[in-house]
Amino acid sequence: MKSFSLHHRWQSLMAAFLIPLLAFILACGPGEQPTPTPTPTATPKPAATPTVTPAAAPVATATPTRPGPTATPTPTTVAVATPTPTPGKQPKRGGMLRQVTASFTPNFDIQLLSASPDFYTTNSKMYSNLLLNYTEEVVECDTCSEWHLENNGKTMVFTLIKGIKFHTGQELTSADVKYSLRMIIGDVDGIVSPRSGVIKEYIESIETPDKYTVRINLLRPSPYMSQVLANGSSVIFRDGTTREGLKTAPAGSGPFLVDKIVSGSSWTLVRNPNYFKPGQPYLDKVEVTTIADEATRMAAFLTGRWDLHIRSSPIAEAFLPSFQKLADQGRINLQPTIGGNHQQGVWMVVSKPPFDNLKLRQAVNLALDRKRIGSAVFGNLPVHPQLLVYTKDSPWSSRPESEIWDVLPGWGTGAKKAQEIEQAKQLVKEAGYPNGIDTEMYGLITAPWPLGSEESAKQLAPVGIRGKLQILQSVALAERFTNLTYTMLYYPFAMITRDPDEIVGQYWITGAVRNPTGYSNPQVDKLYVQMSSELDFAKRKQLLRQLEDIIVLKDVGYAAVQTNDGHAAWWKRVQGVTIGHPHIPAGLMRADRLWIEE
Repeated sequence: MKSFSLHHRWQSLMAAFLIPLLAFILACGPGEQPTPTPTPTATPKPAATPTVTPAAAPVATATPTRPGPTATPTPTTVAVATPTPTPGKQPKRGGMLRQVTASFTPNFDIQLLSASPDFYTTNSKMYSNLLLNYTEEVVECDTCSEWHLENNGKTMVFTLIKGIKFHTGQELTSADVKYSLRMIIGDVDGIVSPRSGVIKEYIESIETPDKYTVRINLLRPSPYMSQVLANGSSVIFRDGTTREGLKTAPAGSGPFLVDKIVSGSSWTLVRNPNYFKPGQPYLDKVEVTTIADEATRMAAFLTGRWDLHIRSSPIAEAFLPSFQKLADQGRINLQPTIGGNHQQGVWMVVSKPPFDNLKLRQAVNLALDRKRIGSAVFGNLPVHPQLLVYTKDSPWSSRPESEIWDVLPGWGTGAKKAQEIEQAKQLVKEAGYPNGIDTEMYGLITAPWPLGSEESAKQLAPVGIRGKLQILQSVALAERFTNLTYTMLYYPFAMITRDPDEIVGQYWITGAVRNPTGYSNPQVDKLYVQMSSELDFAKRKQLLRQLEDIIVLKDVGYAAVQTNDGHAAWWKRVQGVTIGHPHIPAGLMRADRLWIEE
C-alpha cells in the first residue's frame, strides 16, 4: 500500500465535503460561559464476566451552544462507498487474525473507552455505526443505505438498512440510533462520551419519523459532524442500554461475537453469522492478547506470533531495523502513517493551585528542552514541532519551524535555552516559591511515553519544580485528567481528524468534553466561533494562529513539545488492510473487510 501525505488527505476532505456542499462552514462552538466546576463521577466496579476494572466516567458537560453565521449549501446525496479488494485478489473466508494490545479492554462501553486505541481493537469488532471510515478521510455509510442533507445543510437525513440484527436478535431501528446519539451527548445519564461527545456542540434535535429514518437537526451546517459519527466511539447501542449493563455484556450489531474472555489476558471473538453485510466478515475468528511489555510485544510481532500493528506513534528505534528488514524481504508491509498525537507535552490543571499561577506555568514552559525530550522519547526518529496542530505537511500549520525554534518562549536551543532556564528559576520565585515546589507528576505506562515523563521531570527539577513521578495505566491516568485530580502530567492527547474544530472544540473551549486542564477563556470561545464560521481557508487558518497565540503562548494552557508520525505494519498473510483516520482507524479496527491469504 502506498503512503499518502496529509496534504492529500486534506484534498480528499475538500472533495468529499466542502466542494459538494459549496464550501459551507464548519460548525462553531459555544460563546462566553462561566468556568465549569468539574464534577467527579462514580467509577464503575468490575463485573463478573469479564472480571475487569472499567474506565472512569467522564464529567458531564451539558453546555449551551451559540450558533454562528451560516452559509447556504446545496442539499447533497452522499454516495455509499463499495469495498474494493486488492487488485487481482478476491477475499477468502476463513482463518484467524491475531492481534496484541498493551492494555486489557476493561468492559464493553466503547463510547467511554477513549483513553487508548487498545480498547478499540476489541470493542470496535462488536459494534456498528451510522457512518464509518475505512480509507484516508473517506466517510461512508455503515448501517445506512444512504444519507443526504436538507434544510440548507442543517439537517442530516439517514435511511437505515432494514433487517440489521443486534447480537441478541432484535432489529436495529431509528430508535436505537437516537438513543445512542443521546447517550453520546449525555442526555441519557449525564455522561458525555470523551471522544464523540463533541457532537453536543452541533446537534439541536434528533427526529425519528419512522422506523428506518433518522433526522439529525444541526445548529449549523457541519461537514465535521460526519467525521465524528464515523469514529470508533460513535457506535450504536440497543435502545435502553446502560453503562452498568455494559460492564457485563456488549449491546452491538457488529461483525464479531464474544466467544471467550480471560480477564486481564485475552479476548477471543468469532464471526457473527447474522452480520448484515453480505459475505462479511471474512475471518472466522480474532484473538486479541494483552502484552504490557513493549519488548515482548515487538518480539512477538517480529517472530510472526501476531499479525497487525497499527499505532499513531512510531515503532521504537530499537525495533525499527528489524521491521524494515522484514519489509525489505517482502514478508511484511511497513507503512508510515500521519501521527495522531497533536497535543503532546506537559499538562497542568490551570483552574486550581498551584498551576492557576501563570508564572509557574511559564516556568514549566521555559524549562523544558524540546530537543532533549524529542531525543529521549523518539531517539533518532523524525520529530516535529507543534503547538495546537502538527507542523509537518499540515495544511493547518499556522507557522513554519523557522518561526518556532529560538523564537517562541520555551523553544530555545543552546545559549537561548540556558537563558530560558534561568528565567524559569526566577519565575518560580516570583510565583511565591523561593525554595521551589514539590508536586505530583503523572505519566502513561505505554511506551514510549514514560521516557517523556521521566525526561520532563528531570528537566523541571533544577528550576525548582520537583515532580514526584508516578507512571499509570491508561485507564487510571484517564480518570485523573477527566476529573482534574492531578496537578501535572506528561501525555500525548491524540486527535481523530485534522480539523481544528476537534482540536479547539474538544479541548479548549469552556465546558469542552475533553478539557483536561479546566481551561476557560471567553476570548478563545469567541475566536472559536469565528474560526468555525469562516468560509475562507486562509482567514480560518489565521484565526487558528490567534487561538494558538492565546492558548499556548499567552495563557500557557499546556507546555507543548515535539511530536511524531506513526507506523502501521502487518504480515503479508493479512489482506484488505486500508488506513483511515490516523489515531483510531475505525474501519480497520472493525476488521470486517480483512481476510487471510496463506
